[in-house]
Amino acid sequence: MTQFTPYWWQNQPQYRNTEVPPTKADCVVVGAGFTGLSAALTLAQAGRDVVVLDSQAIGFGASTRNGGMLGSGHKVSVADAKKHYGSDIAAQLHCEANGSLDFTKSLIIDHKINCDLQASGRLRTAWTPQDYSAMAQANRSLQKIEPFAARMIKPNAMTEHINTPLYFGGLLYEGHACVQPRKFHYGLLKLALDAGVKVFGDQPAHSVKPRGSGFCITTKNQSIDCEQVLMATNGYTQSRVSKFLARRVLPVPSFIIVTEELGKDQVQALLPGGHCMVETRQRFCYYRPTPCGKRIMLGARAALHAITPAQSLPILQSKLIEIFPSLKNTKMSHCWTGFTGFSFSKLPNIGSNNGIFHALGYCGNGVAMAPYLGHKAALKMLHPQEQHSVFEQTPLQSRSYHHGSPWYMPAASAWYQTKDWWDNRQRQQALNQTRRP
Repeated sequence: MTQFTPYWWQNQPQYRNTEVPPTKADCVVVGAGFTGLSAALTLAQAGRDVVVLDSQAIGFGASTRNGGMLGSGHKVSVADAKKHYGSDIAAQLHCEANGSLDFTKSLIIDHKINCDLQASGRLRTAWTPQDYSAMAQANRSLQKIEPFAARMIKPNAMTEHINTPLYFGGLLYEGHACVQPRKFHYGLLKLALDAGVKVFGDQPAHSVKPRGSGFCITTKNQSIDCEQVLMATNGYTQSRVSKFLARRVLPVPSFIIVTEELGKDQVQALLPGGHCMVETRQRFCYYRPTPCGKRIMLGARAALHAITPAQSLPILQSKLIEIFPSLKNTKMSHCWTGFTGFSFSKLPNIGSNNGIFHALGYCGNGVAMAPYLGHKAALKMLHPQEQHSVFEQTPLQSRSYHHGSPWYMPAASAWYQTKDWWDNRQRQQALNQTRRP
C-alpha cells in the first residue's frame, strides 16, 4: 500500500514547542524552512533575540519534501544572464551559485549535521542531441568565468553512469551531492535552537503591520512586536501576510515517488554511477538512489496545478518505467507533493519592501541556495547599507495576471506539453538517424 506522506519523514523526530510565543523580539522570521532557520541562526549568532513562526508543524513544507539534491546553479543560462543583466552580473550569478553549494556543504560538515551527506555528483542528462551541444557550450562559458568540477559524458560512455539507452550523453557536476532533507532540516533546527532561537509551529502569521519604528505580527492568538521581519515562505507565501510577495512568487507543485526496496544490487545495476540525475526535457524528471541504496526516488511535475498525490502516482510511475523498463511491476512505497517557489525572472531574490525583508524564489534549486540566501538575508538585516549578494540585484517581478493564485497553470501545462512534443520529435529524428545502416 502506497503511503502518501514523504518517505523522508519515516522514523524522524518531530519538534514541537508547547510554550506560548513571546510578545516581543528583535527579529521575527516567518517560515521555518531552510531559509528561515539559516537566517535565524545567523541573527542569533549576532546577538539578536529571534522568533521563528510557521503556519504548519515545523518541517512540514518543501524543505523536507524535496529530492535532497545538493547542487549549485539557477534556471537562467549564462547567455540569457549576459543579455538581461550584463557580463558582470552574469559572472557574479555563476560564482555565487557555486558559493551557495560550498556554503551549505560546509554548514553540514562543520556542524556535523547527520543528514546522510553523500558526494554523489549530479548528472544532467541530454534529452536530445541539441541539448547535449547546448550543455557543452554552456559549460565552456561557465568554466571561463570560474572553473568548477564538471565534465561532459559522451553518449557511448553513459552506461558507466546509468543503465538506460534514453539519453544522448550528459554533463556530470562532480562537486554536487545529496542529503536526506528531513535530517538536514532537523539538524539546522537544532543549531538554531542551541543558538537561542525560539521556533513555533502551527502559528500562522495573519498580518504584518508597521508599529512605531518596527512591526507588529498578528498570529492566531496574539501579537508580537519586533524591530525587523524576514519573510522566508517561498512556495507557501500567502496573500494575507504579503500581497507584495504573493504577486511575485509562483507556487509550483512537484511530485515524488519512492520505490519499494529493490536491493542494493538492483539499484547499483540501474544507477552504477550512484549520481543524482536530472533531465533536460521541459517537464523533466529527477531521480537518485535513496541513502540506504536499496530504493530509487523519482520526482517530476506530474502537473503544474494542484492535483492529489494519488492522481500523480500513475503519471510518475510511467516516467520511472520509461527510464527503467525493468521496474514495470515495481510497487511504490511512498508518493507525495510539495510546492516550490518560482520567480518570474527564474532567479532567487533577497531584498525588502516597506522595510520587510525577504529571501525566496529558488525555482526548485533551494537545497543549497535557501540556507545560503537565508544567511545572506540575515546579513542584510544586520547591515542594511551594505550589499551582501548579487541576488539583491535580481529583479522580483510581478505580472498583471498573477495575484497569488495560479489559475492559469492548466494552460501553462498545455504549453509545456507542446514544447515536450517538439523536443520528442527532434529526439525521434535523431534516433532514426542513429539506427540507419
